[in-house]
Amino acid sequence: MRPFFPGRESKRPIFVAHRGASDHALENSPSAFALAASGGADMIEFDVRLSSDGVPVVFHDGRTGRTAKEKLAIARTAASRLRGVWLKNGEKLPFLADVLEIVGGKVPINIESKTSGGIAAAAKALSKAGYRGELLLSSGLRGECLAARDLLPGMPCGLVTRRPSASDLAFCLRHGLSSIHPSRRLLTVLRLRKVAASGIPLLPYTVDDPAEAFALIAAGAVGVFSNRALTLREEWNRR
Repeated sequence: MRPFFPGRESKRPIFVAHRGASDHALENSPSAFALAASGGADMIEFDVRLSSDGVPVVFHDGRTGRTAKEKLAIARTAASRLRGVWLKNGEKLPFLADVLEIVGGKVPINIESKTSGGIAAAAKALSKAGYRGELLLSSGLRGECLAARDLLPGMPCGLVTRRPSASDLAFCLRHGLSSIHPSRRLLTVLRLRKVAASGIPLLPYTVDDPAEAFALIAAGAVGVFSNRALTLREEWNRR
């Protein structure tokens, strides 16, 4: 594994493929990840939850019904049962090991833990796979960010939040987090200035409009999470 620090290793903005190439394929599906990787995404973001027996599953929601053909609570369902779940696009629900194999280190990945213990499970899966690609961890759970510091001290971790509060910024600075990932809907001019003053790299989600994305970058964001990441990259290059 190699660390990927937003805003540190490149002068150009990062357009992160949110849940894979989700404008061309179902979010968090094998196809979405394959398309983002083959398209040379700046980074691929995806979510990790745990099955009832602690196996890391790549899925955003706590229940499978929105994007799968069955309605199951992931945290109350064994991995063996989840392996038989079909997504609405006809593909199998992916586990973290599957996604690591699909991406294969071709582009950086951002693993967002959605549940307590997710970082620990991800660390084991990464080690077992001998993963050699670039990595950014993140979570909206502060305990998971601290777990990342302890379990994978060389790997950067970002704090996901709805809005970058003074408490969030202080937490990032106190624990040496790599970045802060707030909702773009709650980013006021004042909040943008406070993040800029803190020196913490800003990576907002989820920004699909080119004008909005470029305005945020002009205001100091090092990039954005987007469902249209490859399109934004092409538009940026044209400009």
